[in-house]
Amino acid sequence: MINEDFSQRSKIKDVGRWYITRFVQEVASHLPIQSMILDAGAGEGVYKRMFSHCHYKAIDLAVGDSEWDYSHLDYVGMLHDMPIEDGIFDAVLCTQVLEHLEWPRESVQEMHRVLKPGGKLFMTVPMAQNEHQTPYDFFRYTSYGLTSICKGAGFQQVSIKPFGGMWVRWAYELPRGMAVFPPLRRNGKLNWSGVLWLPVKALALMFIRALQVSFLWLDRFDHEKNDPLGWSCEATK
Repeated sequence: MINEDFSQRSKIKDVGRWYITRFVQEVASHLPIQSMILDAGAGEGVYKRMFSHCHYKAIDLAVGDSEWDYSHLDYVGMLHDMPIEDGIFDAVLCTQVLEHLEWPRESVQEMHRVLKPGGKLFMTVPMAQNEHQTPYDFFRYTSYGLTSICKGAGFQQVSIKPFGGMWVRWAYELPRGMAVFPPLRRNGKLNWSGVLWLPVKALALMFIRALQVSFLWLDRFDHEKNDPLGWSCEATK
């Protein structure tokens, strides 16, 4: 059973995931029927349903989140040493995974290896994000670092695009400030401190949502887009 459905998250409630999911939807819509696609670092395989017209395969080390269901993986293993034959996939999808890999360059080389000639790598990476799925969290990426990794792996055509700009990044970061409030439950029990702060917490959330809407609108005026929350990458073998 999949514990998370990213496609149901609205832009205002999960700014970062909204951009990633839209990118994956765009990828899926352009892949021909019967394409062979590998989801590298698939986790629970939350995007599998988008590729129902393709032959979808998933690989993961199955250590990222103890609450996830890894039972639907086709392969379990390291991405820098995948138990997969050379040149059998038309596309490789890799979303928000590269930051969790100790050997990112070698892993992207492996993605290049399992692609057919002319195959494409579709990848997303964060530039701004708190530490997560620790201790398996190692890197954040600039567009130049991502380009270097892809070209070093042998990809000839690399296109990097930002997920928003500075204002989108701030809209993404703002809700993290809610962590200052005590939780409603602690160790499975009702936390009365959290209950007492609930009215203030509700007002703070309303204020943050209003700021997020404003920031997302203001992002149209950021023409450089060199301080985004992350990047999408399309690379061709």
